[in-house]
Amino acid sequence: MFQEKPPKIASQAAERRTAKRHMSVFLLAKVTTEDRQSLGRVLNLSQTGAKIETRLSFTPGDPLVLEIRSDLKVAGTVRWVAEKSIGILFDKEIDVERFLSREQPKLRREKPRAPRYVCDTDASISAEAEKSVLKVRDVSLSGAGLTGETCLNPGEDVLVTILGLAPRRAKVMWSNATGIGITFLKPLDFRDFDQWLEEQKARSRQAKSGAPREG
Repeated sequence: MFQEKPPKIASQAAERRTAKRHMSVFLLAKVTTEDRQSLGRVLNLSQTGAKIETRLSFTPGDPLVLEIRSDLKVAGTVRWVAEKSIGILFDKEIDVERFLSREQPKLRREKPRAPRYVCDTDASISAEAEKSVLKVRDVSLSGAGLTGETCLNPGEDVLVTILGLAPRRAKVMWSNATGIGITFLKPLDFRDFDQWLEEQKARSRQAKSGAPREG
């Protein structure tokens, strides 16, 4: 009658190890596949995979890349699809603690940054001595890259209005002959940003189909 207990104990130990690896989390991440990109929420994370909430549509077997920040990326494959979420298997195991940590590497010359989303829209920039309209090259929850001629210099405070988003204060972080990089003094709300990304995709589809834009 004692022969059945060891397998049960071993099974319980395995379940505890699995529970440690599968952690319920709430991380914002960029989900990229081929020419599509979207904001996603990591709901569950382990060494080998994750459960993600995303607006993108997938089928099992689709490849994708998950990016928490510029130095934390992992490629994977969709294993299952639900109504609003997907399960992915990473191509290689990750260090879960590193992905969850807010600490950034101290030896890197370039500071890791939040994921950037490629876009093509306009932004008006207002500063004390200048007002101009620039093109938005990419945008993240914490800042944006803008292209166009401007006399703004690093350190200047500006009011930026990206088409479709509410005006917000920002600081110029770098500038060169082709444009500037700004950081928002207050990060974008992820819900507003998620909706904005969807609107950008709709605009892009309309532009490719030649349909007139609303508004």
